[in-house]
Amino acid sequence: MSRNLDQPAPGGAPESGVTVESSPNTGGSFVGFVPVAEPIISETLESSDSQSLEDRSTFNISQSGSDVVALDHCKINLREGCYRITFQPKRGTNVFYGTMRVDKSGGQTIISGDLYRFLSPIVSIPTRIAVAASAATRPASTSIFARPLPIPIYARNKYHSYLKVVDIKMPSPTSRCSFTLKTQEYVYTQPSAGSFNGSFPASPGSRTVNLVLSPATPPPGYSSVYFEGKWMEGATDRGTFKMGWVSSYFRRATLEIDTLTGAVPPLPVPALSGSGKEDFKTVFKTAGWNLNVIYDQKEIAFPAGVNSHACWDHSDLHALMTNVRKATTDLDNEWRFHLIVVPATMGCSRGVMYDQLGVPREGSASFSDDGYPNAHSDFFGAAENQMQRNVPRAYLRSACHEVGHGFNQIHQEQEEGADNSIMTTTPSVADVLADAATGDPGVFPDQIKLGFNEHVRHHLTHFPDPAVRPGGMTFGSGHDTMVPQADEDRHYFSAEDLELRLIPSERNVELGEPLRLEWELINNSAEPVPVPSDIRLEAQYAFITVINPHGVSKPMPCFIIECEAASIINLKPQKRLGAETRLFWSSYGFAFERAGRHIIEARVLWSIAGVPFGVRATTDVWVNFPQSNTDNEAAATLLHPEVGKYVALGGGATHLTEAVDRLNAAFNGAGNGGSNTSDGPSKNMPAAIRGFDGLLPGDRAGSGDVLDSERSTTESTGRASRGTSKKSAARKATKTRKAGKATKKATKRRR
Repeated sequence: MSRNLDQPAPGGAPESGVTVESSPNTGGSFVGFVPVAEPIISETLESSDSQSLEDRSTFNISQSGSDVVALDHCKINLREGCYRITFQPKRGTNVFYGTMRVDKSGGQTIISGDLYRFLSPIVSIPTRIAVAASAATRPASTSIFARPLPIPIYARNKYHSYLKVVDIKMPSPTSRCSFTLKTQEYVYTQPSAGSFNGSFPASPGSRTVNLVLSPATPPPGYSSVYFEGKWMEGATDRGTFKMGWVSSYFRRATLEIDTLTGAVPPLPVPALSGSGKEDFKTVFKTAGWNLNVIYDQKEIAFPAGVNSHACWDHSDLHALMTNVRKATTDLDNEWRFHLIVVPATMGCSRGVMYDQLGVPREGSASFSDDGYPNAHSDFFGAAENQMQRNVPRAYLRSACHEVGHGFNQIHQEQEEGADNSIMTTTPSVADVLADAATGDPGVFPDQIKLGFNEHVRHHLTHFPDPAVRPGGMTFGSGHDTMVPQADEDRHYFSAEDLELRLIPSERNVELGEPLRLEWELINNSAEPVPVPSDIRLEAQYAFITVINPHGVSKPMPCFIIECEAASIINLKPQKRLGAETRLFWSSYGFAFERAGRHIIEARVLWSIAGVPFGVRATTDVWVNFPQSNTDNEAAATLLHPEVGKYVALGGGATHLTEAVDRLNAAFNGAGNGGSNTSDGPSKNMPAAIRGFDGLLPGDRAGSGDVLDSERSTTESTGRASRGTSKKSAARKATKTRKAGKATKKATKRRR
């Protein structure tokens, strides 16, 4: 039986005795957390209009050889946009280059930055070694003919730290012509080999420093304001710091769009304003990104054996995306994301992203011939049952949604609540437009807003580079769903009202064996409860964590992000939702890497009007110690990331040749007309074969009936009416909290 956790643990932490997986030498940091800058609240910043940070294209300095001048001769223009920065320590052999983003959206000032570490060019060592160490990533030439500098791109393995400015002090009328940025530095621990998730320390970071800066004459390549000064740690001068404005954008990236024969890519549409066009570039401009869009390969031939007018197997689509992406892409020199457009058919999915092709968040797919079935929303209007290619505005929105996932943005149903913006799912956008109570009424698809809301814009602008750039941290990093410590404000339902049950297929698992795991969400109350319509892992509402025998927890996010059909619905009394997966591997590693007792925790998380809700439950399984040399050798062969990807794709992924070789070696070709794996191991066959039923080479993907979180079922649900349902959810959550407090008091009395 599963166990429902009616009350979150103190501080929102996992179950007592459990620690979140961390990287070594991180000083308390943990995987999944990222720091992010917030609006600066500073009396000195707001004290005088004459000291405001207005945008101006020029600046005026009059110091006349004196350190103290009248303020009206000191024009400090901390212009909005992206700055190139350099930190040259007084000691050591390193120099740090990076970017600083000054953001003044909504009348607030937010400043964040990223530093990358290189060998200092002033170090005297043989040229050959110096070139290898720094790899031509130093600032541009100082020639007077230098062209304007762009936003720089640096190699991922050079990433050093995140800068979070927490205060600004502008000069007084009698002080030096300088200002100070009080800054928290969060030094990043690079991921281990084969992993992509490094770690940041918890707030307030590794150290707090003051950047004391004054206006200076910009060197060649800088076209606007430029500052130089000191990096101060307490009263100690640690080195020089320079920052020069280079762009009104905060970040830049490239989107490559490839199209299969018979498909139609998303194209520009008329702007809602009635003037001009909206497209991928204008959408990402709403977040301050300069997105270079390239419509590259066209009329790509279909892979052999694939039906162009049917839903794609995940293994086939993953193989296609792996094979057609630009072979020369270098994610250390370019932030490049790949979107492939395929026809498919109605009812498949409007789009999908894989957590990894070769690296995390590198590509997604959009389906031009899927569309807007009336089963997904009652409010699709003129788009109802139309293919995406025939509804250009909604199609562009859906494709931008998938690209947003590529830059590590999640659904607004999990954060601020559904709205008319890019990172809300399509059915929820239609529902929001149809509901005048939302304050944003309109008609789908004509009133779709092609832009990011302020919450997502903030993340896209101020998340650390590794959390947003393709090839960086895995999907979900930095969001509350991946960081249990950030979950303390969530309202968890009592099982008396809304229950989550976990049902493992086996209580004893072999080392190297995938585990079939089912879960059910049951409304035990007498009223409808608003819940996610899809609780598969792919839909990004359900999350699995595995806690090993040493008490270390590991998130097991889905390899496949396929979520455009999900929305919030009313689950009727005594009705349930269901889903299942084959629990084996994720981008964080294997679920069961050692023998012993493992705890599996499942959470289903969502938000209504910005209020976070959830249910959770746990169960446990025992991972057997290998009983023979055959089992031991099989475990060593199967616990390999390529085998993990193969299972996550639901089998049939023959393009993963390393996985195919290992499976054949472990099971002697059992999938090619061999033994029936569902009956368990035959003589001399490793016991782990039981979990590979339907997945082995020679079996077609899905014949084992469970892909990676393949099945989700719904019983008698209705769409959530925003109003009484939200109040009902709030009442039930309040009831749960009160019950929890009463239980704690009773426990104290018994003691």
